Amino acid sequence: MTEQKAPIGGRHVRIDALSKLSGECRYVADISLPGMLHAAVAIAPQAPGRLLSLDSSRAGKMPGVRAVITASDLPAANLVGVIFPDQPLLVEERIRMVGDRLALIAAEDAEMAWEAARVVDFEIEEEEGVYDCVRALEAGSPTLHGDSNLLKTFHVLRGEVEAEKDSAAVTIEAEYHIGGQDHAYLETQGCLAVPEGDRITIIASCQCPFYIQQAVSRVLGIPLASVRVEQAATGGAFGGKEDYPSEPAACAAVLAWKTRRPVRLIYPREFDLQVSTKRHAMVIRHHWGADAGGRLRFAEVDCILDGGAYAGLSTVVAERANVSAIGPYDVPAVKVETRIALTNNLFGGAYRGFGQPQVSVAAEATMDRLARKLGMDPLEFRRINALDDERNTTCTGQALPQPVMALPCLDQATEMAEASPAPRKAPESWLRGRGIGLSIYGINLHRGGQFLDRSSAVLILQPDASLIVRIGLTEMGQGVLTSIQTVAAQAMGLPVERVQVWQPDTTTVADSGPTVASRGTHSAGRAVLDAVRRLRERLDPIAAELLGCDAGEIRLEAGFALDSTGAKRIEIAEVVREMSGRRIESIATGWYRSEDRVFDEATGQGEPYSSYAVACHVADVAVDPELGLVRVERVCAAHDIGKVIHRTGAEGQVQGGIVQAMGWVLTEDLKLEKGRLINPSFTDYLIPTADDAPAFEIALLEDAPGRGPFGAKGLGEPSFIPAGAAIRNAVSQALGVEIDRTPLLPPTIVEAMGEEHPLAELIRSIRG
Repeated sequence: MTEQKAPIGGRHVRIDALSKLSGECRYVADISLPGMLHAAVAIAPQAPGRLLSLDSSRAGKMPGVRAVITASDLPAANLVGVIFPDQPLLVEERIRMVGDRLALIAAEDAEMAWEAARVVDFEIEEEEGVYDCVRALEAGSPTLHGDSNLLKTFHVLRGEVEAEKDSAAVTIEAEYHIGGQDHAYLETQGCLAVPEGDRITIIASCQCPFYIQQAVSRVLGIPLASVRVEQAATGGAFGGKEDYPSEPAACAAVLAWKTRRPVRLIYPREFDLQVSTKRHAMVIRHHWGADAGGRLRFAEVDCILDGGAYAGLSTVVAERANVSAIGPYDVPAVKVETRIALTNNLFGGAYRGFGQPQVSVAAEATMDRLARKLGMDPLEFRRINALDDERNTTCTGQALPQPVMALPCLDQATEMAEASPAPRKAPESWLRGRGIGLSIYGINLHRGGQFLDRSSAVLILQPDASLIVRIGLTEMGQGVLTSIQTVAAQAMGLPVERVQVWQPDTTTVADSGPTVASRGTHSAGRAVLDAVRRLRERLDPIAAELLGCDAGEIRLEAGFALDSTGAKRIEIAEVVREMSGRRIESIATGWYRSEDRVFDEATGQGEPYSSYAVACHVADVAVDPELGLVRVERVCAAHDIGKVIHRTGAEGQVQGGIVQAMGWVLTEDLKLEKGRLINPSFTDYLIPTADDAPAFEIALLEDAPGRGPFGAKGLGEPSFIPAGAAIRNAVSQALGVEIDRTPLLPPTIVEAMGEEHPLAELIRSIRG
């Protein structure tokens, strides 16, 4: 037998690569059914206001229109809010956000439907709005829901801040304005609703089919068991398809329920940009201090999230931002207050990093400022203050297990950066700078959301020893199908090509919660291992009988069952045929749930997460001091990954996270005027291209096993979080000025350089 390498840590071809490269992969827009109608949505073009009248009769008479639905036509609850019941599917009276839905249209083709949506007649009484999250919390500001715009407040309280202020030799007070971001997924929001008697099937581009199932059940007034949700191939998500797809799915479902025909809803790009959720913009105020030896003594953080018009997922985003605001540093006294302000802007949702990138930019900027004020190198200042094996307690009072990976990641990233000069991708006349971003990320869901921290898996071992795997977590381009294929192949001793992993369907697996928080491989992998354990309780005794050894001796490897010596072996396929002949079940379910944790929400003390992953990025940038242009030339990234599952996929995650963070911190400017996005296209909303990608140097450290399968840790979000901070710090270092606002657009950079800059007056006149 030819020796085969174990699947774990390999570079085998992604399970979905061939179908996507060949064009055979079917996204929602590729699926067409006989009699299918196309949906469109009429939305409010201004906010806030009161809907005085709504007349859809003209739309209903348009050619090809088969149904028009307003709030009064809904079959059951007019509600799509995921956590709080504050968001209607269709406006009844109050308009809070540009994009609030007024009417739904189904027509014979998409062009007819969207044309009909444009002729829905309405009258809106304009009201005073609030579009600034700081002003929203001030007395006398107009309110969106009830008597206050304060949705919720979170705290971290540790040590005696006032007492520690006396021991600080230097302090920094700063206010950071951190911008939002659109997800810019290649495939816009889309779904297909198919009525089937007293039940309905939804095929959707999504991150959580179970959220959609709940929303459709609610608006149609039918049992969850009557709603089947199948995840279609999903062309990117990054958090933007966690909770939001429940809204278009509910729209398509009520139209399909009324017309008794399949209804497909695909958002045009500009519409998607205008109405979908965004990364939260934040205003973050810091007061931090360090002693003369460079030790941090205290850190005060006041953070305000712009939640937008509805609660959405803002509370769980704020939870993570709150406990992550200090970073991976040892600080004896901490006071963090994180508030969510409701405004009439587009509402904030999940986005890669989930609130942590924003607070990390602020924390790492303040670390640099303190170092400079002390006359220290920012690298050495971080070495002095980073959590380690002796000082291993986080700001929430949680003791980290050894080894603590902050210093190893910091040293590895900086060693790579110092080993060779960064490639010069910009003119020699530009200024060069280097910045560090160091972060610690809590894997999986925060303790406040641990009730969702579960995962289901189903394994079906075929007579030829190929394996079908069903999981409840979703593939959205991040590679979870390949990771789970690898985990299952390793655990079952099969070549990876003998394992097929299928995307979720709510009729085949139990509710596994959302695919977020870098939990795909962690949670689904643990569920798969549980199913493998149960399956092998039946398979191993049969193999042992055929080999003449004890069941406890059996190991599975490269398609064979072997005894403890390896001298005796038999093909797994032969064992499965024997099981089949004896009518022994070859299907098994698996389940994962995280361990219960203790956390005091009043003080922010306890265990918000069960395990952590550290990452350090060192960015080399070039800046044109005349025009304020920035080029990222190289990023050296060191990641505490626990165990590499699929090496090519892991490296791709790091590269993708860095490039996406580049866009957020440098070019992606959400231009809102009274809550309306005025640059809803990729012509004006600028995302990085392949030409913008820097050189990458990546180290994946496997020294500290995590709690995922085979010791793996999550990587999707840690790959993003430190990059924005490193780039911001590099730009500030190159220019010798502090820049406290992102994105770092050329006008922002010019303004930061002061009145002496030749373009300062021009920028001031343009901005009025």
